[in-house]
Amino acid sequence: MSKTDLSRRHFLGAAVSTAAAAAALPGLAHARTQTALPEKWDMETDVVVLGCGGAGMMAACQAHDAGAKVEIFDKGQSPFHTATNLCGGLFAAYGTKMQKADPSIKDSWEAFAQDIIAYGNYMSLKEPVYAFAKHSGEAFDWLAERGLAKHHIEPYAGHSHNRCMRQESFKGRDYIEVLVKQLEERKLKIHHGMGVKRFFYDEAQNRVVGVECGEGKNKVTCRAKMGVIMATGGITGTAKSLDQWVPNVAGKGVVIGGPSNDGEAMLTAVRDLGTPLSHMQYIASYPCGVVTHGRNGPYCRWWFITNNGGILINKNGKRFITEKEGICHVTPSLAFNPDGCHYVLADEATWQRTLQKIKLSALVGLPSWTAERVESEFQKGQNLWKAATLEELCEKSGVNLEGLKEQLAVWNKAVETKNDLQFGRKDQEWKIEKGPYYLIRMFSWNNLSCGGVRVTEHFEVLGWDMKPIKGFYAAGETVAGVHGAFYCGGNACGFAHTSGYMAGKYVTGYKEACSRSGRLPRAAVKFASPRLFRFC
Repeated sequence: MSKTDLSRRHFLGAAVSTAAAAAALPGLAHARTQTALPEKWDMETDVVVLGCGGAGMMAACQAHDAGAKVEIFDKGQSPFHTATNLCGGLFAAYGTKMQKADPSIKDSWEAFAQDIIAYGNYMSLKEPVYAFAKHSGEAFDWLAERGLAKHHIEPYAGHSHNRCMRQESFKGRDYIEVLVKQLEERKLKIHHGMGVKRFFYDEAQNRVVGVECGEGKNKVTCRAKMGVIMATGGITGTAKSLDQWVPNVAGKGVVIGGPSNDGEAMLTAVRDLGTPLSHMQYIASYPCGVVTHGRNGPYCRWWFITNNGGILINKNGKRFITEKEGICHVTPSLAFNPDGCHYVLADEATWQRTLQKIKLSALVGLPSWTAERVESEFQKGQNLWKAATLEELCEKSGVNLEGLKEQLAVWNKAVETKNDLQFGRKDQEWKIEKGPYYLIRMFSWNNLSCGGVRVTEHFEVLGWDMKPIKGFYAAGETVAGVHGAFYCGGNACGFAHTSGYMAGKYVTGYKEACSRSGRLPRAAVKFASPRLFRFC
């Protein structure tokens, strides 16, 4: 597909979002709150980074390496309590060294961009998509070269080429551990418990010049000579913020995200800068959440079970979809299930085949349960059940026994005939017929928001007039439109690190490195790494 095709045919979402933003412009223009600049700043630095997840820490490292003085402020208490730490470790990237080493892979950034757009129901914005697709390989290799834990490359649903880097641990914590170490080596300190309360804006220059972070005795004002990078996450960290922004999931399913991902920083930007928000109604909602307390809990990687002979059923004991659907495409079918939940069912043979492919401790993850925890939950019998017979299993779980028996008879016949008359599968290999039986109940797992601030391809935040606000950048889940209406696996983690990686460069003058003159402006030379020049 040509670049012309990409730009002309596949950005309906950009047009729609722009039109929506334009309709709101008059109100947003007047909504901006004018705040006098401090007579004296408590702190001064070159770059302020808001947030310390994968995007924020990547940005801080890159800005530092370009010669800038960096201060990091975060609302939370630890980088291990962020969305990156909660992800499954899958990093989609074009042009990694590992991908290039395989001559059979004929990938391109244009193909990657098209996959992102298509999976997001053509509601993506081209600027963050292009930036991600072009630079993702650089970002991943940077992490890999600095001690990233063991990983491999694998195909993944939604990607037309083999480009997904998978952590052997299935844990995003691997990325956090690399970045925490990199911050320590650079002596970069995170100011914890210091969420942004105000952006200081110079209207004459159309520029963000600093921030106010923290409250009470911890409140500080910090001048940012070069710029501010907002990497404060999305809106799925609390039930309140999720329900406020996405009414169709209000009161439903698991709330999972960095606990500080409450959208408050974005609303502060709207108030102080008139920054419009886009795509806020879109979230990634997976049908795999295990509710353990309130609306919190981890998710079950049920696809490992269904790939080894397990089936998906509802409370009536009936299959409701083909098990070969991607996890995101199962979600819409949940609305028709009793109690809004579904179950993955396995017999002993299926269970053992599954554990040959994945450790029990990795089957329930984000946050991961230990093998001991999984076993204890089976014994507890609230969401996970193990029973010698179907009768006992249904008595414990509430699943309809007669419905389940009828379903298993149909399934086992389909295994014999290799013809699934219910949903068209032809790959069945194993019957479900001998106990003990295993059953796990799941709900929607709301883990990623797709909305936020609009940005340029250089991650400059757009103001109410759809023009860049000088000195203001965004990265990670705070950025709108890269995923469109739904994200493709590996793109959340990949985009977080890639956008942070590039925003940290651009804020220091990287974008001027390829100006018409071929020279960096004098103001940027002081902070520029020699490596910046190689892109001219």
